Amino acid sequence: MIAMDRVAVVALLWFIVLTTGGDAIGYWFKTPGTGLVLGFLFALATIVTWPWVMPRAIDDWMHDPRA
Repeated sequence: MIAMDRVAVVALLWFIVLTTGGDAIGYWFKTPGTGLVLGFLFALATIVTWPWVMPRAIDDWMHDPRA
């Protein structure tokens, strides 16, 4: 089994959640596909907000040296 970096897992989940959320909003406004792109761009633009948005427990888990 290939071990995956914890930061990469959190980043993957960050992009999946925000892209899927953007797609749902786009579907709600009857513009499928547009919301998907905007959700991805929003995820890309907000990845720098991790230090302020991320709960401390997840941040500690991502950088735990015991793994």
